[in-house]
Amino acid sequence: MKRKMINTIVFFCLSIMLFGCASDEERIDVSFELSNDIKINVTQVAIDYLIKNNCGTSETIQVGTASITDYLVDASDEISDPKDIGQVVYKVTFKNNSYAVTGLPEVLINQDNNRVVGFVVGK
Repeated sequence: MKRKMINTIVFFCLSIMLFGCASDEERIDVSFELSNDIKINVTQVAIDYLIKNNCGTSETIQVGTASITDYLVDASDEISDPKDIGQVVYKVTFKNNSYAVTGLPEVLINQDNNRVVGFVVGK
């Protein structure tokens, strides 16, 4: 009886080590495609924010180049409320014009209510 219990425990531990410790490359990326309405709304919020804060104009912001990704807010980001640190938000990035000295800031937008929580300085 003891031998059977020991074998079961050893098998259980080996199973956890084998299947529970997969590397990051082997993990399946569970991502989803944003609906077109969400893309349009989030992009428009980002454009309005950039124009309102004199970071660009409707002519200099290339709307068709908007890239929306998930982003974990960090303490080093320029945010308006410290309680947003650690939250997953949308990060909207626009392609830079070739003549621009600095890039546009990347706008951070709350996924629940499309509120701008801050930005990441452009490169």
